[in-house]
Amino acid sequence: MAYAILRFAKHKGGASKALSAHHERTKEEYASNPDIDKSRIAQNYHLVTPRWSYEQEIRHRIRTAGYRVRKDSVKFVDTLVTVSPEFAKAHDAEMPEYFNRAFEFLKERIGEENIISAVVHMDEKTPHLHLCFVPLTKDKRLSAKEILGNKKTMIRWQDDFYACMAERWPELERGAPAVETKRRHLTPQWYKKVTAMDAKLEKLETALNGINVLNAGKKREEAVETFKQLLPEVESFQAEIQRMQQAVTKSLSMQRCSAEENEALRDELGAERRKSAEQRAKLAVLEERYKKTEKLLSKVPKELLRISFKEK
Repeated sequence: MAYAILRFAKHKGGASKALSAHHERTKEEYASNPDIDKSRIAQNYHLVTPRWSYEQEIRHRIRTAGYRVRKDSVKFVDTLVTVSPEFAKAHDAEMPEYFNRAFEFLKERIGEENIISAVVHMDEKTPHLHLCFVPLTKDKRLSAKEILGNKKTMIRWQDDFYACMAERWPELERGAPAVETKRRHLTPQWYKKVTAMDAKLEKLETALNGINVLNAGKKREEAVETFKQLLPEVESFQAEIQRMQQAVTKSLSMQRCSAEENEALRDELGAERRKSAEQRAKLAVLEERYKKTEKLLSKVPKELLRISFKEK
């Protein structure tokens, strides 16, 4: 199945420098995303090119609008437009048209004058569009809530986006809304890690369920091999859970200290809270997958366990 994908991330300003460096490819190394192929960076292209840094662009638009920013104001929104990898691969020559169509869809709803950057990344496994905009209304008020709306409004955004893209590519499907599935949006690296873990768990479960009197020998060997491949992943997940738990605890502690120290640290406090929220989301995903793993591993016959550890 192929899905048209549209996501929004609201920011109060603290992430503008990091996002600018990533989207505009101004860094020399990208350790946080090993999928970036530096030899293909030249293939990236802009639909809207920023004149200055994101931070300056945001400040200029808000100042020009004459809006007085509140402490809790969303200053800009980072929009991601992409599509399922299999669709991108099958429609490689049509990807520019795909992103142009998505850009026109967004431009009509958020206002072209509010867009500070729109860049298509072709240097990763799946091409995607990053579009950042300042959520200014027609009467020059800064209101992400009015432009993007609440959860129900976001479902309409997704419905309209799907309708727009499926009009040109009928084979695309509408995914279940995040508010219905409770799915957490993860970074590409985390998505791949979780997906890989799920695939191995499914493979092991299939192997275990397939063992019977007639095929015990062959299926047992398959199950043992799958189990041996899975063990390092389980150990890695255990270590990652511990690390994330420590990071969340430390982040919460820093939040309390920052709040007590000085009002001048509000930006740092906000950034720390966002970091903590992201860590908690990752931790929840890890714990969910680990519980699933433990449940499946408890079904592994003791004979397979003995064979696996004996061969290690």
